[in-house]
Amino acid sequence: MTMTWEVTAVEHGTLVEFRAENVPAGISAADHAAGLNSSLANLAEHLTSSSS
Repeated sequence: MTMTWEVTAVEHGTLVEFRAENVPAGISAADHAAGLNSSLANLAEHLTSSSS
């Protein structure tokens, strides 16, 4: 699987876009979405704590 993340500055924050390619058949859409949401939440927490 290849994950491509693009981070772009926007007027009121940051736009994070990602693309997943060649996702293995054994990973369900629900599990994949949960994992990506967890990654984004961890990124947001890291960035919030880093700016304090």
